[in-house]
Amino acid sequence: MLRTALTIASLPLLLATHAQDTLKLGLNEADQLLSSRSLALIAQRYEIDQAEADRVQAKLFYNPTISTEWSMRPSTGSFFDVAQPNGQKAVSIEQLFRIGGQRSLAVKAAAQRTKLSEAEYAELAAALKLQLHSALYREYYLDRAIAAITSQLTVLKNIVDGYGVQLEKGNVSLREVTRLRTSYFALNGQRADLQREQNAIQADLSILLSEQRPIDFTPTAADLAAIRPLPLDTAQLISTAENQRPRVQAAAANAMASELDLKYQRRMALPDLALGATYDQNSNYLPNYTGLNAGISIPLFDRNQGRIARARAGNEQARAELALEQLTVRREVLRAYQDLRSLQDQYTNTTQGFGEQLDQLSGSLIDNYVKSNISLIEFTDLFESYNASIIALNKLKADLQNAYEELEFVSAQRLFQR
Repeated sequence: MLRTALTIASLPLLLATHAQDTLKLGLNEADQLLSSRSLALIAQRYEIDQAEADRVQAKLFYNPTISTEWSMRPSTGSFFDVAQPNGQKAVSIEQLFRIGGQRSLAVKAAAQRTKLSEAEYAELAAALKLQLHSALYREYYLDRAIAAITSQLTVLKNIVDGYGVQLEKGNVSLREVTRLRTSYFALNGQRADLQREQNAIQADLSILLSEQRPIDFTPTAADLAAIRPLPLDTAQLISTAENQRPRVQAAAANAMASELDLKYQRRMALPDLALGATYDQNSNYLPNYTGLNAGISIPLFDRNQGRIARARAGNEQARAELALEQLTVRREVLRAYQDLRSLQDQYTNTTQGFGEQLDQLSGSLIDNYVKSNISLIEFTDLFESYNASIIALNKLKADLQNAYEELEFVSAQRLFQR
């Protein structure tokens, strides 16, 4: 916790020093930064500390109770006359014992709640990692799309400016200039939309990593692999997810804790045993009296009925929640697997050589128009189609990488090499 506190304390200074720089990160570096800096994870860690503190508290015994009584005899001119043989003082000590095994059950229930907090932390860490990777991939492909569109905008701006000059000379029509400017306006609007989305992603990354510098994702070739072999046995994926997914483990720990709590509340109907000893100097039937005390409450009216009924309902609720989590995880694995297969099929069937064709189109489009090999309408249609395809292709690539990440997340295992 000291290391965490130092990290939090030094964070503002680090951010102020490097606020204007760009932070280049790969997947592994981003994961490490998330683990050490994420304020959401830091806050969740304290949930584990609190649960562990509850477990420690449950192990403790009751404190003994000590009481004393001293005689006040103002008629003799001396207060608290306890030193003389005819003085009076009494001392008693009492210890409460739980005889129904309540302490053991309370410790076991607290241990399960610690497991619950640990599983919730693991689920949050995995969910944040998925969010981080998805944001990094989306930002990366957005950046590629924006760069391609910016390049096209530069070329189109030169053409628009040239046509503007020719319009003043009467060499071209206003209709032609207007159509070119309309294409430029539409393309510029598309780039602005992508830049706003990129800004939103950068804001999310800033919160995830507690980092004010812009994040520049630098993936490896393995990170960008579009087609990766899929696991064929979905039943094994589901089985592993049901056993290893932290949200299922959290629900199982909660169910076990609620079951132990029900047993604990039933045992609480058994009374505690009080044992003690008493010394009385002169107030009893003989001087210097010493006696043994024992006491136990009679469960006549309060037999803990209400708390038992509440614990029973809580146990049934926890069992239902566990079954729901298992069902949810099964459906999530199947959905993520099917989505990934669909995206792989889409990518394989529609993008085979598509990128190279777009590059060829980009290189020849302006040249063919300048040479009058294509008309203005054909040029603007092809130009708009090219840029729409660039945006769609980069979105498909980002969606595909996100699908790989999501399948690993819902199945709680590493499936693809990076």
